[in-house]
Amino acid sequence: MENEYGLTWRWAEVLPVGRLERADARSELGGLQADDFSFLDTETTGLAGGTGTQVFTAAVARPHPNGVELVQLFLAEPSDEPAFLAALDAELRATPGLATYNGLSFDLPLLRTRWLMARMDLLHLARSLLRPRLESCTLRAVEERLLGFEREDDIPGHLIPQAYFDYLRNGWSTTLEPTLEHNRQDVLSLQHLLHRLLHRLRGADPAMEAHDWHALGRHLLRRGRRSAAWRALTVAADLGDLDAAYLVARRKAVVLEWRLKQPAAAMKVVEAALSRIGPEPDLEKRRLRLRGRLQRALDAQGRRPQDGSQALPFPDQGGHGLDDLGIVGPA
Repeated sequence: MENEYGLTWRWAEVLPVGRLERADARSELGGLQADDFSFLDTETTGLAGGTGTQVFTAAVARPHPNGVELVQLFLAEPSDEPAFLAALDAELRATPGLATYNGLSFDLPLLRTRWLMARMDLLHLARSLLRPRLESCTLRAVEERLLGFEREDDIPGHLIPQAYFDYLRNGWSTTLEPTLEHNRQDVLSLQHLLHRLLHRLRGADPAMEAHDWHALGRHLLRRGRRSAAWRALTVAADLGDLDAAYLVARRKAVVLEWRLKQPAAAMKVVEAALSRIGPEPDLEKRRLRLRGRLQRALDAQGRRPQDGSQALPFPDQGGHGLDDLGIVGPA
């Protein structure tokens, strides 16, 4: 195809989307829906980036009424880069959102155009939610362990730049087609990954275990969604995650002691947590301080202090009240 900058090569097809458990976007996508996103993956002439590195192929996938539309652009001649980038810019403007896998750190800085759209990097989200489950959060590992995808005869990433150099030198390369297929498979996985991660952000993935709820709680804390975060951590604690149990107990003790002025209730929380998780320095110090505070109150008043009657802001069961905050408890 030709544009105002020259000639570029474009492949397009519509493919079935396969089994896709769709997720509501809610607030996680900045007001956009999941179908408002294009998914981008690039292959480059080097893995380190820099001014001498070029993108030689880019795949873009976006939702289509009949499945998923896959477009792939190819840079047949390095001198045609302006036409290639202009064509890629036009493809990405078809949707207001753009999702990549490590694209904010690698792909997009290499594309010397301005992207006027929302951006989401699924690598950082996957690391935040899946790190306790996966030793590696490469796209291959996430495909296999989370999505259940398995590739056959996939070319290793470190061989991809040489495939393009061989093509430029000889006019063809035996590894060029596997490289282009690798690029297409990368971008097709991202749509499934986005929906699966959205389910996890809502606590609606039935495969979530205690450490998954713990990871979700910490992610939500970093995002400033404190109410939903503490409810996710409470679920993790109820499912047996001792680290989450410590975090929840510490927060309850702080609120009870200082905000609600109920040191006796705070002492009960601390002692129950120590009985469950064993010795923990912070809780031990808190227990000693509370013990001293209660004793001073007894000495001053000559009676055991009574806590107020106000209701505690903590559900007795981990899953209670989570729906109102966009976090659902385990089935």
